[in-house]
Amino acid sequence: MKKNIEILLSNKTIEVHFNKELKNHKIKVIFEIVNTYQLICVDLEIKSNNKVELSSTEIRKINIHTLIKRSIKAIESFKKIDPKDFNTKTKGMYDDNIPYTKIIKQIKDREIRDRGILLTLYAYIYQKESRNYGDNTSKRLSDLLNYSEAYIKNLTKEIFNKKYIKNNYKGSSGGILTTKSLKYLNSL
Repeated sequence: MKKNIEILLSNKTIEVHFNKELKNHKIKVIFEIVNTYQLICVDLEIKSNNKVELSSTEIRKINIHTLIKRSIKAIESFKKIDPKDFNTKTKGMYDDNIPYTKIIKQIKDREIRDRGILLTLYAYIYQKESRNYGDNTSKRLSDLLNYSEAYIKNLTKEIFNKKYIKNNYKGSSGGILTTKSLKYLNSL
């Protein structure tokens, strides 16, 4: 019996196969490891299992954003279940072990005094939360971090202007963390 979701790891890419999403078809979502904290969806393939034509009705059933989110959740779950195997197969290139809730609490409680550290951590949270498509990122971050929406928008402008994060990149919502941000995040 085939699993519904299969994850294949190689050093620079991670493939997530959805075997039962569409009848008689297999969906493959391919991610590239950009840095230790980020994945980018670079390809999505639909292959027929037995040379059955894909109808337009079946195509409409596919929600790409949901597939990407489910893929990332599956990758994160796999990483938590077997971290040793995951790190061996990816050669430690994707090792997002930052205590997310702890960082959110520090920002929410206004414990961080160094502006550079605040911007680095905000850039990390911004790119992480931007994966949750659907609604207004500023509103979600405002509720999450307990800051006004106007202040969140100013922080977002500042992380882009001061190059803590690069502009949105194809396949990556929220942008790519820069070396400036990565240096601090790696020291955590």
